[in-house]
Amino acid sequence: MSTIGALIRKLRSPEEKVVRRAIAELRVRGWLEDGSLSGVALCHAHFRGADLFNANLSGVDLHQADLSWAELSMANLGGALLVRAQLQSANLSRTCLEGADLFKANLLGVRNLELDQLRSVNRLFGAIMPDAEIYDGRYNLIGDLEFARWGRVDLNDPQAIADFFGVPLDAYLQGRESESQG
Repeated sequence: MSTIGALIRKLRSPEEKVVRRAIAELRVRGWLEDGSLSGVALCHAHFRGADLFNANLSGVDLHQADLSWAELSMANLGGALLVRAQLQSANLSRTCLEGADLFKANLLGVRNLELDQLRSVNRLFGAIMPDAEIYDGRYNLIGDLEFARWGRVDLNDPQAIADFFGVPLDAYLQGRESESQG
């Protein structure tokens, strides 16, 4: 009989079979959905293709985790640290991303991602968006603006902001215009 601590250690395993068995046992015990994992450090986790449907991963540190092709529909990733996480082709249908940090995350080809989900995150600086473009700053996210202020970027200068995001001025302005119309 595994304890929650033992299962969390198994989630950190580089072996896919060990991780999948731990996820299955967490689900059976109700610990995947009840918040038992909230705030846990799962940096570099190997969750590629994992079934995390309806999982409560709020506040979990998933820094550089591989969540490619993961089933994350209806999961709670609110406040999660997804810095440099790999989310390619993951299913994000009705996934809570409110306050999540997606700094330099790879969102290439994610499925079922809605604009409201993107607008609710804390930071997307340097993220690869589903269409393979680098995030252009269009959502004026709190974390991105704080990061720009920290870097002494003049937030009243569109060229300075475009330079900060590493995108051409016209791309930044088009993004802001499409966001204001959307």
